Amino acid sequence: MCGAGRLPNVGHMSERTVYGVALPASPRRFDRLVESARLAEDLGADLITISDHPYIPTELETFSLLALLAGRTERVLLAPNVAPLTLRPPAMLAKAAATLQFVSGGRFVLGLGVGGPYEMTPGFGGAWPRLGEAISALDEAIPLIRRLWGPEPVDHDGTYFRLHEASAGPPPEPRVPIWVGSFKPRMLAVTGRHADGWLPTNAYLDLAEVPGMHRHIDEAAAAAGRDPGRIRRVFNVMGTISDRVPERNDRLLNGSAKHWVNALLDYRDRLGFDSFVFWPVQGDVREQIRLFFDHVRPHLDTKS
Repeated sequence: MCGAGRLPNVGHMSERTVYGVALPASPRRFDRLVESARLAEDLGADLITISDHPYIPTELETFSLLALLAGRTERVLLAPNVAPLTLRPPAMLAKAAATLQFVSGGRFVLGLGVGGPYEMTPGFGGAWPRLGEAISALDEAIPLIRRLWGPEPVDHDGTYFRLHEASAGPPPEPRVPIWVGSFKPRMLAVTGRHADGWLPTNAYLDLAEVPGMHRHIDEAAAAAGRDPGRIRRVFNVMGTISDRVPERNDRLLNGSAKHWVNALLDYRDRLGFDSFVFWPVQGDVREQIRLFFDHVRPHLDTKS
C-alpha cells in the first residue's frame, strides 16, 4: 500500500493529470462515505477530498473522516479541501498531517487555507477576527509546518506563532505536499511563495479571472526563487452531470457528460489547470461518480 498512491509533485502543465472526487462530510450521508470512496478508487480516482468546515454543525470533523478512509482505501491520495489555519494551528496541523501520512502509507496531501466562509470562524474560536491577519499568519505558518516535519526540534518566535523545542515527528515519508485554496491577490501570492499546489473552486471565481490568478502565483513564486512550473494547479469543479439541464448557475458546471468533457478540456488547455476534483452537488453521489469516471474521464485521457 505504501507506494501505490504516490504522485509526482509537478507543475501546472505536467504530463500527469490527477482526477479526484470531493465527498460530503454530512452525517446524513455517512453510510455512503466509505462506499463512495471505494467506488471512486475502483473506478480509477487518484484523489479523494473532504471539505473542512468545523464550524458548520451539519458536517462531521474532516480529519477524523480522512483517518477512517485511510484504513478503508488502498491507493488513492487523501486530502482536506481545505483545512482552516484559523482553527487548526500549525503545530497540530503538522502533527495530524504526519500521522495521516504514516497511517495511509504515504497518501496524504495537506489542503490548507484560512477558512471560509471566513465570518463563521471567529464564533468557533478562530484565532484572528480579521481576514488580513489570517492571510499573514498563513504566510508564516506554511514554512513553519515544513520545519516541524524535520528531524530537529523547532524554536520559533514569530509574529503569529511561538514554539519552543516543538516537533511533529516522526518526519513524514514521503514529504507531504501542501496545496493552498486561494482566490485574491494576497492569498495567491502566499500560494506562489510556499505551496506545492493551488486548489481553487469554480463556485467562488470568475473563469475570466483565472489567467490573472495564475500570473499572481507565478510572479510570487519567481520572486521567491521558486519554479512556478513546480506548482500543481488543481481545480475543484462543482456541478452535476445530467442530460436534464439543472437550474442555471453560472458558477457551477451543469450538463451532460459531453458538456463536462468539453468544459474540462477547455479548463486544461486554455486556463492551465493540470488536475481536477469532481464535486457533485446534486443527485446520488455514487451515480455521479460513476458518470464522471465512466463517461467523462476516459475522453479527457484520450485527448490529453
